[in-house]
Amino acid sequence: MSTESKSKVKKGGKTTIFYITGNAFKLAQKLKGLHPDAQIVKFTSAGAIHEFPLQWRESRNIIFIMATGIVVRTIAPLLKDKRTDPAVVVLDEKGRHAISLLSGHLGGANKLAAEIADFLGAQAVITTASDVQGRTALDIWADERGLYVEDYERLKRLSAKIVNGKRVKVYTGNSIVLPGVPDEFNIVESSNIAEIVISEALYKRKTLYMRPRNLFAGIGCNRGTTRDEIQNEFTSLLKENRLSAHSIAGIASIDLKKDEEGLLEFADDNGLPIRFFPGDALNAVADELGIKQSKQVMAATGAVAVSEPAAVLAARQASDRVDIIIPKVKRGNVTLSIAKAKLTL
Repeated sequence: MSTESKSKVKKGGKTTIFYITGNAFKLAQKLKGLHPDAQIVKFTSAGAIHEFPLQWRESRNIIFIMATGIVVRTIAPLLKDKRTDPAVVVLDEKGRHAISLLSGHLGGANKLAAEIADFLGAQAVITTASDVQGRTALDIWADERGLYVEDYERLKRLSAKIVNGKRVKVYTGNSIVLPGVPDEFNIVESSNIAEIVISEALYKRKTLYMRPRNLFAGIGCNRGTTRDEIQNEFTSLLKENRLSAHSIAGIASIDLKKDEEGLLEFADDNGLPIRFFPGDALNAVADELGIKQSKQVMAATGAVAVSEPAAVLAARQASDRVDIIIPKVKRGNVTLSIAKAKLTL
């Protein structure tokens, strides 16, 4: 019933395999059986200087079939952040060992090394402490559940605590369900004592916040409303209601707004998917939930309401348990509502 526009595209899944010797090239060709779309590139000194930086930026996975020392010297100047650096795995040319060298957790190098080892009948070499000890890796756990981590320095400290055999106190509020809670988590009833807070709410206390993507904004606007006005009103609404922008999973409006330039620019600037729903779908939800109807909106759009039912319809694509937590608010040329989906992570 809806049409959807995705704004920013996440870095692609390109895999690049670098080799030096003939035997390494044969192994690279064999790996195409695991990664059919992988690009095989001969590694040269000149290429390492002039071409490799671009290949580094464009690749999600990089597999080197050569000595680890060469790899370390090549990638060292390019390292930035484990959240953005590609996964790097190093193989010896006989395919006996697959070494997870960089971005083991978030980048997926540990998983890639294990897959390659299984495919080749080799030994995966993984050195991250949580994997070696069989403990929960907080960054991977959060990433797999779509949680936005606000403070990676705090995450590192709590990860070290887990590696050292201690438990961490976790608070989830009433909008998140955690089945199969890790043994390292001690679920507490108050955010005041928690070391990790999984919530869309803003608290003054300093701790590690992991933001669920459980909020959906319904937006209506007059024709020609600018991106800046939508942004300013949206930001103010979240601040006044103490809600994290990192918990906004998407925005929605009526399908008449599919060409609304300011709205589309707002979605793109914030990296948010935007869904558009026809008037009859919005009217059905408004009638179902008893949402206040507007004759003015009906005359202009054919829908009795836009922001509230649009927010609900978007949220229902994430969960069948949805609440409107901010009813329609009219601010200048913009009408806003927020619906919250109760998620099972």
